[in-house]
Amino acid sequence: MVKTTSEFVPRRFLNCPHRQTILAALFGGKVALPNSNQLTVDLPDGDQLYIYDDSAPAAAKSAAPPVLLVHGLGGSHQSSYMIRIANRLRRRSRNIFRMDMRGCGNGISIARKTAHAGASDDLAQTALCIQKLTGKPAIQIVAFSLSGNILLKLLTELNAYPELQITNAIAICPPIDLAYSSQMITDKHLGFYDYQFIRSLKKDLLQRRQHHPDCPWGQLSPFPKTLFEFDNRFTAPLNGFLDAADYYQKSSSKDRLSEITVPTIVLVANDDPVVPAEIFDDAQISESTTLIRTDFGGHLGFLAREGKRWMDDQLMYWL
Repeated sequence: MVKTTSEFVPRRFLNCPHRQTILAALFGGKVALPNSNQLTVDLPDGDQLYIYDDSAPAAAKSAAPPVLLVHGLGGSHQSSYMIRIANRLRRRSRNIFRMDMRGCGNGISIARKTAHAGASDDLAQTALCIQKLTGKPAIQIVAFSLSGNILLKLLTELNAYPELQITNAIAICPPIDLAYSSQMITDKHLGFYDYQFIRSLKKDLLQRRQHHPDCPWGQLSPFPKTLFEFDNRFTAPLNGFLDAADYYQKSSSKDRLSEITVPTIVLVANDDPVVPAEIFDDAQISESTTLIRTDFGGHLGFLAREGKRWMDDQLMYWL
């Protein structure tokens, strides 16, 4: 089902997608979470990643499923939206876990491979680990931006994970067509967002080289200037893909969305400057999936009037 909603009304003077995107990132309003417990998830290929248990003390008595939050490209468990949502769920006495994707955040030293848009097995292994830790039979997953595509891809592969039970899933601003999204992020905005992502990825890559000098990093100079160049030189070969085109084709979830049977919500903004909304125009959505489109909101913005964060409020309603 596709639903276009006018419920989101942007804050005054913030009907510009770039203002929504940039201000939401700069003024995330994150508040430190008390007593987060860092846990390790072992992956089948020998790498590891970290998750952070932010569960409320009373969560063990709750019948509600645990919630797993997954960040986007260049993010980590410390991303402001991750902390805001975890704080609100904690106040509701929920089991909450924030995930650092492979090699991200504090996990940069415990993974030789990198996070990428097709890493659905990493997400599945993490969700299964949380089910065992909590003793709960099922889980809810909320994934932002790049990890939203990973989540949607996983939802089409659940036959490979018979023990994994997902009650419902939410993907926020997912780039379901990676090739088109990569092209548009370069063509439409004169490299501004490319520059921001590349700056973050370069910093991470240089740190990875220090921890894993024996990995085949390839030539670093001149450093890529676009996401496509970065994926072609680093992301694809480090993760077993032939090149960026092969990586994008095998990892994009768009052509598989009709296979999803889990109740799923996909939230996108028609003015998103990072994930072009037109990739959803011809997407075949399954009956169990609700695609919600807003006219405004930017990329992970959704800054509403009266200082409210509409995305956060909607997540509390959906969860």
